[in-house]
Amino acid sequence: MNKSFERSNIRRVFALAFFFSLFLVFGSGNFFAQTYVTNNGIIMERVAEEDVKEAERLNEEAELEDEKERERLAESGDADILSEDETDDSIDELFADDAEGDTEGAVNTPTTEIVKVDAKNKPVEFSGDLNAELGGYVWFSPWEKTKPLATFSNILRFIGRPRSDFYVYGSFLTQFPKMDFGVYELYFDYTLFGKADISAGKRDISWSLSRMLNTNIIDDKCSVITSEDAANKPKRKTTDSKFSLIATVPILSYCSIKGVAQYESNEMEDEMPDYVSVAGKFEVNIGKFSVSVLGKRWAKAAEHGYDPCVGMEVISTLLGQNSNMFVQGFAHFSPRGGDLTRAKWTMGVYKYFENPIMLGLSFEYQGIWGKEQIANGTAVGQFKGLQHLFAAELGWSRFIFTKKWTFGFKWFHDTGNDYGTLFPVITVEEVLPHLDFKTTAPIYYGSQNKYGLVFELALKLKY
Repeated sequence: MNKSFERSNIRRVFALAFFFSLFLVFGSGNFFAQTYVTNNGIIMERVAEEDVKEAERLNEEAELEDEKERERLAESGDADILSEDETDDSIDELFADDAEGDTEGAVNTPTTEIVKVDAKNKPVEFSGDLNAELGGYVWFSPWEKTKPLATFSNILRFIGRPRSDFYVYGSFLTQFPKMDFGVYELYFDYTLFGKADISAGKRDISWSLSRMLNTNIIDDKCSVITSEDAANKPKRKTTDSKFSLIATVPILSYCSIKGVAQYESNEMEDEMPDYVSVAGKFEVNIGKFSVSVLGKRWAKAAEHGYDPCVGMEVISTLLGQNSNMFVQGFAHFSPRGGDLTRAKWTMGVYKYFENPIMLGLSFEYQGIWGKEQIANGTAVGQFKGLQHLFAAELGWSRFIFTKKWTFGFKWFHDTGNDYGTLFPVITVEEVLPHLDFKTTAPIYYGSQNKYGLVFELALKLKY
């Protein structure tokens, strides 16, 4: 009986040991599994935190590179990639008749800002300007019936900057009633060694200092003696931009050299070298003065075959902040005998006051002398005597009943053709969201004698 009792107790002990072993196996497995999951979750959380920190680090580096790029551009004075929309010293805000905006404004659109959605996204930024006008005008002398006024213009821009030293810029232009639609600009810019810039592509380039008259040596029209009507500034077109190669090399910290090779035709010509023009500029910045020597050799094709041109310009900010004074002179010489064929000299000043009143003013004078010029057997320009051009702008803004009112006028006078224009303008901003009301009384006097009245609603939207 004792033996059977002992055997029975032994069986019970083994049974308890067996069940206890099973409990340890499954319980410990579940415990270790839970511990592994918990540790794995901690590891994953740490990995996520490291990803966030890495993204933040990359964004901080992008911000530092962006800031260094802005400082470099400010030191070099390279205005080709600074957006005019970001400056506050332009008196264009006081004149609301630039529905299209300046050509230089289109060129200067690219910014150095990087879109930081997250560290893995490519830095691409889109922006645009939409301008639309709807209204009507009537000429009182000579009498004409009221005619409708409807215009539309939209330019969509993009800039991609995969690296701090490289970006691609493009813009697309749509206009009515010109029915102009297409690529306005598309080019790249590459910075070498943090200083020198190389740019190539379809681009609209302007080296003009004038706000109202034509002083852009890059433009062929600069070499042709014509009457420049500041009141009817030509609108930009997709054909304005040409395929160009641009190189900018800084020297020390206050000098720079810029060269441009431009294909003047918008078509593929059989004799491509005959449609290539070359221009250069050497600029020195000393205190509040900037002095430049520049020149251009025009393309050899008949429609572009003007005499080579050299010039000099001086810019100063002696009038303080939000001001500019300049003097510029160009001279064209015959490549055959070296004779002076024409000359153009321009001087101007503008100033914008923010306090105590919002007031902007600008005045320019241009003198032109020239004689008949023959290019490839064709007369490309003819002028008799001396021509003088005068242009001025004045604008004053104030808030009336919570709305910003601008009162201004533009004046232009041409002594060569004996006529002038005077455009008084009144603009009320934001009568409705993004919608301005404008009225203008254009007056032409002299050889072109007429006057009228224009009413319009102008939609302006930056996005």
